[in-house]
Amino acid sequence: MATELTILQWTEILLDENVTKDLDIAIFQGLYSFDGQKAPASQIGLLLGYTGKNTSSPLNLEIGRYAKRIAEHYEINFTERSTRKFKYWDLFFNGWDEEPFFIWQLRPELKEALEETGLTGEEQYPEEIPIDEQTTLTEGLKRTILVNTYERNPKARQKCIEHWKPVCYVCEFDFEKKYGDLGKGFIHVHHLVPVSDIGRTYQVDPINDLRPVCPNCHAMLHKTNPPFKIEELKIKIKHL
Repeated sequence: MATELTILQWTEILLDENVTKDLDIAIFQGLYSFDGQKAPASQIGLLLGYTGKNTSSPLNLEIGRYAKRIAEHYEINFTERSTRKFKYWDLFFNGWDEEPFFIWQLRPELKEALEETGLTGEEQYPEEIPIDEQTTLTEGLKRTILVNTYERNPKARQKCIEHWKPVCYVCEFDFEKKYGDLGKGFIHVHHLVPVSDIGRTYQVDPINDLRPVCPNCHAMLHKTNPPFKIEELKIKIKHL
Protein backbone atom coordinates (compact mmCIF):
# COMPACT_ATOMS: atom_id res chain seq x y z
CA MET A 1 0.00 0.00 0.00
CA ALA A 2 1.17 3.52 -0.82
CA THR A 3 2.30 5.92 1.90
CA GLU A 4 2.30 9.00 -0.35
CA LEU A 5 0.08 10.22 -3.16
CA THR A 6 1.35 11.49 -6.50
CA ILE A 7 0.68 14.93 -7.97
CA LEU A 8 -1.81 13.37 -10.41
CA GLN A 9 -3.64 11.59 -7.60
CA TRP A 10 -3.81 14.78 -5.55
CA THR A 11 -5.15 16.65 -8.58
CA GLU A 12 -7.92 14.08 -8.95
CA ILE A 13 -8.70 14.28 -5.23
CA LEU A 14 -8.81 18.09 -5.13
CA LEU A 15 -11.26 18.19 -8.04
CA ASP A 16 -13.54 15.49 -6.60
CA GLU A 17 -16.30 17.33 -4.71
CA ASN A 18 -17.41 14.10 -3.04
CA VAL A 19 -14.01 13.74 -1.40
CA THR A 20 -12.69 17.28 -0.99
CA LYS A 21 -14.90 19.76 0.88
CA ASP A 22 -14.69 23.55 1.06
CA LEU A 23 -13.08 23.37 4.51
CA ASP A 24 -10.32 21.12 3.19
CA ILE A 25 -9.48 23.64 0.46
CA ALA A 26 -9.61 26.49 2.99
CA ILE A 27 -7.09 24.68 5.22
CA PHE A 28 -4.72 24.14 2.29
CA GLN A 29 -5.09 27.72 1.07
CA GLY A 30 -4.44 29.08 4.54
CA LEU A 31 -1.22 27.08 4.77
CA TYR A 32 -0.18 27.88 1.20
CA SER A 33 -0.39 31.60 1.96
CA PHE A 34 2.54 31.39 4.39
CA ASP A 35 6.20 31.58 3.40
CA GLY A 36 7.40 28.05 2.71
CA GLN A 37 3.80 26.80 2.99
CA LYS A 38 4.35 26.16 6.69
CA ALA A 39 2.75 27.60 9.82
CA PRO A 40 1.44 26.51 13.22
CA ALA A 41 -1.64 24.36 12.77
CA SER A 42 -3.39 26.53 15.34
CA GLN A 43 -2.56 29.60 13.21
CA ILE A 44 -4.57 28.20 10.30
CA GLY A 45 -7.48 27.52 12.63
CA LEU A 46 -7.30 31.10 13.88
CA LEU A 47 -7.35 32.48 10.33
CA LEU A 48 -10.36 30.33 9.52
CA GLY A 49 -12.28 31.87 12.40
CA TYR A 50 -11.97 29.22 15.11
CA THR A 51 -11.60 30.43 18.69
CA GLY A 52 -10.71 28.90 22.03
CA LYS A 53 -7.59 27.39 23.56
CA ASN A 54 -6.89 24.97 20.71
CA THR A 55 -7.89 26.40 17.34
CA SER A 56 -6.32 23.41 15.56
CA SER A 57 -8.76 20.87 17.02
CA PRO A 58 -11.53 21.40 14.42
CA LEU A 59 -8.91 21.12 11.68
CA ASN A 60 -7.54 17.87 13.08
CA LEU A 61 -11.06 16.42 13.14
CA GLU A 62 -11.69 17.41 9.53
CA ILE A 63 -8.29 16.18 8.36
CA GLY A 64 -9.08 12.79 9.90
CA ARG A 65 -12.44 12.64 8.10
CA TYR A 66 -10.84 13.80 4.86
CA ALA A 67 -8.10 11.15 5.05
CA LYS A 68 -10.73 8.44 5.55
CA ARG A 69 -12.71 9.69 2.53
CA ILE A 70 -9.53 9.53 0.44
CA ALA A 71 -8.79 6.02 1.72
CA GLU A 72 -12.09 4.85 0.24
CA HIS A 73 -10.65 5.47 -3.22
CA TYR A 74 -6.88 5.02 -2.78
CA GLU A 75 -4.86 2.42 -0.93
CA ILE A 76 -3.03 4.30 1.79
CA ASN A 77 -0.81 3.04 4.57
CA PHE A 78 -1.35 5.66 7.29
CA THR A 79 1.51 6.28 9.73
CA GLU A 80 0.74 4.54 13.02
CA ARG A 81 1.28 6.25 16.37
CA SER A 82 2.66 4.45 19.41
CA THR A 83 -0.91 4.55 20.79
CA ARG A 84 -1.99 2.41 17.81
CA LYS A 85 -3.90 5.34 16.35
CA PHE A 86 -3.01 6.90 13.00
CA LYS A 87 -1.38 10.20 12.03
CA TYR A 88 -3.97 11.24 9.47
CA TRP A 89 -2.35 14.66 9.01
CA ASP A 90 0.79 12.87 7.82
CA LEU A 91 -0.90 12.25 4.46
CA PHE A 92 -1.15 16.00 3.79
CA PHE A 93 1.64 17.64 5.74
CA ASN A 94 5.13 17.36 7.07
CA GLY A 95 4.82 18.10 10.77
CA TRP A 96 7.07 18.92 13.72
CA ASP A 97 7.09 20.58 17.12
CA GLU A 98 8.37 24.13 17.58
CA GLU A 99 7.29 24.87 21.12
CA PRO A 100 4.69 25.95 21.92
CA PHE A 101 3.31 25.17 18.45
CA PHE A 102 2.95 22.20 16.14
CA ILE A 103 3.97 23.12 12.60
CA TRP A 104 2.29 21.89 9.42
CA GLN A 105 3.91 22.16 6.00
CA LEU A 106 2.17 21.17 2.77
CA ARG A 107 3.68 18.09 1.18
CA PRO A 108 5.38 19.00 -2.14
CA GLU A 109 3.03 16.85 -4.23
CA LEU A 110 -0.05 18.46 -2.68
CA LYS A 111 1.44 21.94 -3.13
CA GLU A 112 2.05 21.30 -6.83
CA ALA A 113 -1.44 19.86 -7.28
CA LEU A 114 -2.96 22.99 -5.72
CA GLU A 115 -0.95 25.10 -8.16
CA GLU A 116 -1.92 22.99 -11.17
CA THR A 117 -5.62 23.15 -10.28
CA GLY A 118 -5.53 26.89 -9.51
CA LEU A 119 -6.73 26.27 -5.96
CA THR A 120 -3.95 28.03 -4.04
CA GLY A 121 -6.12 31.05 -3.21
CA GLU A 122 -3.02 33.18 -3.74
CA GLU A 123 -3.48 36.93 -4.17
CA GLN A 124 -0.97 39.53 -5.28
CA TYR A 125 -0.63 43.01 -3.81
CA PRO A 126 1.43 44.99 -6.32
CA GLU A 127 1.55 48.09 -4.14
CA GLU A 128 3.72 46.29 -1.58
CA ILE A 129 7.33 45.13 -1.87
CA PRO A 130 7.49 41.46 -3.01
CA ILE A 131 8.91 39.09 -0.42
CA ASP A 132 11.29 37.53 -2.95
CA GLU A 133 13.20 40.83 -3.19
CA GLN A 134 14.51 40.45 0.37
CA THR A 135 18.02 39.55 -0.71
CA THR A 136 18.46 42.84 -2.61
CA LEU A 137 17.54 45.04 0.33
CA THR A 138 19.55 46.49 3.19
CA GLU A 139 19.38 44.83 6.60
CA GLY A 140 17.03 47.49 7.93
CA LEU A 141 14.60 47.02 5.07
CA LYS A 142 14.80 43.24 5.41
CA ARG A 143 13.28 43.60 8.86
CA THR A 144 10.36 45.48 7.36
CA ILE A 145 9.77 42.81 4.75
CA LEU A 146 9.86 40.03 7.32
CA VAL A 147 7.02 41.79 9.11
CA ASN A 148 5.24 42.07 5.76
CA THR A 149 5.14 38.29 5.37
CA TYR A 150 2.22 38.51 7.81
CA GLU A 151 0.96 41.84 6.50
CA ARG A 152 0.75 40.40 2.97
CA ASN A 153 -0.86 37.13 4.00
CA PRO A 154 -4.28 37.16 2.27
CA LYS A 155 -6.05 35.25 5.04
CA ALA A 156 -4.64 37.48 7.79
CA ARG A 157 -5.39 40.63 5.74
CA GLN A 158 -8.95 39.54 5.15
CA LYS A 159 -9.63 38.90 8.83
CA CYS A 160 -8.02 42.20 9.83
CA ILE A 161 -9.95 44.27 7.29
CA GLU A 162 -13.25 42.51 7.97
CA HIS A 163 -12.94 43.53 11.61
CA TRP A 164 -11.38 47.01 11.40
CA LYS A 165 -12.81 48.00 7.97
CA PRO A 166 -10.68 49.34 5.06
CA VAL A 167 -10.08 52.73 6.68
CA CYS A 168 -6.68 53.99 7.84
CA TYR A 169 -6.31 53.42 11.57
CA VAL A 170 -3.93 56.39 11.79
CA CYS A 171 -5.39 59.20 9.66
CA GLU A 172 -8.85 57.71 8.96
CA PHE A 173 -8.43 58.01 5.19
CA ASP A 174 -11.11 56.05 3.31
CA PHE A 175 -10.13 55.14 -0.27
CA GLU A 176 -13.70 54.35 -1.29
CA LYS A 177 -14.95 57.79 -0.17
CA LYS A 178 -12.14 59.50 -2.08
CA TYR A 179 -11.97 57.35 -5.23
CA GLY A 180 -15.35 55.62 -5.36
CA ASP A 181 -15.46 52.03 -6.63
CA LEU A 182 -11.82 52.29 -7.72
CA GLY A 183 -10.72 52.56 -4.09
CA LYS A 184 -13.21 50.11 -2.58
CA GLY A 185 -11.49 47.73 -0.17
CA PHE A 186 -8.00 49.13 -0.87
CA ILE A 187 -5.75 49.43 2.20
CA HIS A 188 -2.39 48.29 3.55
CA VAL A 189 -2.09 46.24 6.72
CA HIS A 190 0.45 47.03 9.45
CA HIS A 191 1.84 44.65 12.05
CA LEU A 192 1.82 46.12 15.57
CA VAL A 193 4.55 43.83 16.94
CA PRO A 194 8.14 44.78 15.96
CA VAL A 195 9.92 41.94 14.20
CA SER A 196 12.67 42.04 16.86
CA ASP A 197 10.04 40.97 19.39
CA ILE A 198 8.82 38.05 17.30
CA GLY A 199 10.24 34.64 18.10
CA ARG A 200 11.31 31.93 15.69
CA THR A 201 7.76 30.63 15.53
CA TYR A 202 4.97 33.14 15.83
CA GLN A 203 1.20 33.00 15.61
CA VAL A 204 -0.43 36.20 14.39
CA ASP A 205 -3.84 37.27 15.61
CA PRO A 206 -5.28 39.21 12.65
CA ILE A 207 -7.53 41.33 14.86
CA ASN A 208 -5.21 42.08 17.78
CA ASP A 209 -1.86 42.17 15.95
CA LEU A 210 -2.74 43.88 12.66
CA ARG A 211 -4.26 47.25 11.72
CA PRO A 212 -5.36 48.69 8.36
CA VAL A 213 -3.34 51.75 7.35
CA CYS A 214 -3.04 53.84 4.19
CA PRO A 215 0.23 53.53 2.21
CA ASN A 216 1.43 56.97 3.38
CA CYS A 217 0.95 56.21 7.07
CA HIS A 218 2.40 52.73 6.56
CA ALA A 219 5.58 54.24 5.12
CA MET A 220 5.81 56.77 7.96
CA LEU A 221 5.31 54.07 10.61
CA HIS A 222 8.38 52.32 9.20
CA LYS A 223 10.56 55.45 9.03
CA THR A 224 12.18 54.32 12.28
CA ASN A 225 13.46 50.98 13.51
CA PRO A 226 11.63 49.77 15.52
CA PRO A 227 8.60 51.32 13.79
CA PHE A 228 6.58 54.14 15.31
CA LYS A 229 3.63 53.05 17.37
CA ILE A 230 0.31 53.97 15.79
CA GLU A 231 -0.60 56.28 18.69
CA GLU A 232 2.75 58.08 18.32
CA LEU A 233 2.07 58.79 14.65
CA LYS A 234 -1.47 59.95 15.44
CA ILE A 235 -0.03 62.49 17.91
CA LYS A 236 2.48 63.74 15.32
CA ILE A 237 -0.32 64.29 12.82
CA LYS A 238 -2.42 66.20 15.35
CA HIS A 239 0.45 68.60 16.11
CA LEU A 240 1.14 69.52 12.48
